[in-house]
Amino acid sequence: MKRIVVYTRAWRSGVGLYAQGLVEGLAAGSQVLFIAPAGYPEDRTANLGNVRRVRPVRELVDGGSRPRRAFLSLARVAGGLGALLAARLVSNRFIISIPDPFVFAIWPLMLLRLTGARVVFVCHDPEPHSWSLPARWRWLERTGYRLIYGCASVIVVLSEAGRAPLVRLFDVPTDKIVVTPHGAFDVPAAGPAPGSNLLLAFGTIRRNKQVALAMEAVIAARSAGCPVRMIVAGGRDPNDPTYLDECQAIAARCPDGLTMETGFIADERVDELLAACDALLMPYTDFNSQSGVAVIAGMAGRPVIAAPAGGIADLIAAGLAAVEIPTPVDLDGVTRSILAFYATPKAEWSDRAARGRVLLGQALAWPRIGRQLAELFD
Repeated sequence: MKRIVVYTRAWRSGVGLYAQGLVEGLAAGSQVLFIAPAGYPEDRTANLGNVRRVRPVRELVDGGSRPRRAFLSLARVAGGLGALLAARLVSNRFIISIPDPFVFAIWPLMLLRLTGARVVFVCHDPEPHSWSLPARWRWLERTGYRLIYGCASVIVVLSEAGRAPLVRLFDVPTDKIVVTPHGAFDVPAAGPAPGSNLLLAFGTIRRNKQVALAMEAVIAARSAGCPVRMIVAGGRDPNDPTYLDECQAIAARCPDGLTMETGFIADERVDELLAACDALLMPYTDFNSQSGVAVIAGMAGRPVIAAPAGGIADLIAAGLAAVEIPTPVDLDGVTRSILAFYATPKAEWSDRAARGRVLLGQALAWPRIGRQLAELFD
């Protein structure tokens, strides 16, 4: 078996779990060298056969002084990219998922291509959810993306909706883009719908997730006589920090119906929230990637009230139990979708979500996805 090198800087949240699941799928038929910081809260690749692990130091994401955080971040970059270049001595097959910042990542990727390596780049967000640099420097950020994409032999997107932004924004040739689905997260079944009148909005609190609109729709549904409540659980968007403040102001207007849990949500709490809620509310717009949150919902056996944006449409077609929010997404449409969800008996939602969990588990099996990516090297 030929060795495949998988590299990522991600070690927690959905993108960290994606890399670990991908390695698990690849290991079913290939030898894998996995370069990534140790997974949190656990490293699910630690004891996999056919997998050799290289674990750069983790960043310090909470607490600590600024110099210490900077030192650990640079140490992770140096350790990870050093291991990546050293891996060229034992393989010419590389899969990159969530690379380092452009200024660091572009040079090793260029060296890999110049020495004849084949690089498969997994593009989680074909169009950035929020740009990192101010508008006047947007050209520089676009250039960074173009350089990264130019180093790839093949670019993998996780939904059909991911193709168009790569072509439109970054001039990527269409024959360089391949669609491979996001794998199924290993999450416990949440059980039958509890009928708790509780919805969940989960994940980084970003503007394109329309969290504020979801909160306003919950308020409107309550005014229409539906006793619905919602928990918003997730961290602040570092590229749009004021959006969390906007959502907190809405929550303050309806303390009986809206609760916010901000910051990193540990796996144990995620399981508790999924078990407690009836469904996830996801009125996403300007969204071209796959939703790890929707995958988690489906694999936990929870339906979604969601706009068919990006890869969510693919998941619904594959069996995800859902009420589709009409597009264009607006307050009236989201409110009517909430009311339609609660007009359906909870037993029916439990049955539909349980079937969806089975169907998604088959469609999104990691060994199948691992084979698809391994075949890109042939």
